[in-house]
Amino acid sequence: MASTMESFSIDELWVRISVNLAYRQRSPAITVKPAIPPKYMQRVYKNKLAEQLCMTGALVDNLTEQLRLAGLVQQDFLPTQLPSTDRIRWATVFLPAEWVSGDIYHVVRIDEQYIGFYVADVVGHGMPAALLTIFLKQALVMRETVENNYRIFSPAEAMKSLNVRMSSQKLSGYQFATCCYCLLNAQTLQLTYARAGHPYPVLIRPGEKPQQLEVRGSLLGIFKEAEYIQHAIQLQPRDKLLLYSDGAEPFIGSFNDQIGFRFDEEFLKITDLPIGEMLDKFRVLAQSPKINPSEVDDITVVGLEIL
Repeated sequence: MASTMESFSIDELWVRISVNLAYRQRSPAITVKPAIPPKYMQRVYKNKLAEQLCMTGALVDNLTEQLRLAGLVQQDFLPTQLPSTDRIRWATVFLPAEWVSGDIYHVVRIDEQYIGFYVADVVGHGMPAALLTIFLKQALVMRETVENNYRIFSPAEAMKSLNVRMSSQKLSGYQFATCCYCLLNAQTLQLTYARAGHPYPVLIRPGEKPQQLEVRGSLLGIFKEAEYIQHAIQLQPRDKLLLYSDGAEPFIGSFNDQIGFRFDEEFLKITDLPIGEMLDKFRVLAQSPKINPSEVDDITVVGLEIL
């Protein structure tokens, strides 16, 4: 339309519109003449356009500020301190694709013996996904207290309970989530883990190739009666373990139909570093222009190292 209008003056355009209207209404009595001086019309249109652009800019600025504040509130739900000790060291990476994230993680000392930690990832992006992460944080229960006693939930129990709560909520928009929850005995270093449609945890053991800790488990929020299983592994000094969301997976490795999961060469180069340095390097890899901007996803990694 713009290319067509370039060859007409305002007067000619007005005449053509008036003739067209007269023809459509079958009324030859319509007077065809410019109702408003063309120069005045141009000035009015320019002023209205400037006013609309100003209002649109103000709305965009306000929305951006609201999203920024929402992102800060969401990060307030993340742990401010990690339970590092002289035997166990923790590190994390949290890189939202937008102001708010569809990922959430937690690392908490449940009692003097056990540490629970997880990474959860809502299917989708933006504010709806971010709101659901807050629900997941509140709904994932690690222990129950009865009078003066308490019982720590196993990872399989925690996943089943979370799935029931999410399914019972009957969320609009068919929203689902994935999660991997681990329970670490800080005294014996036994790790028990369960997952719900989430990427497998990765164990990095000195002198060996990194390995995925496979365990079955369906997505959260689909089948209320879904059952979850758990596996256990004995960690050793200098072992490292990673939990991560699927946004981090392209920087860790990819699946091949013939050879299975293959770890990325750049990732393998940093696996010998202490967990803090390793995740600092991983953050640099994740922020490199390797992924198309349209494919950027939320990236979350939780790592531990046995000293």
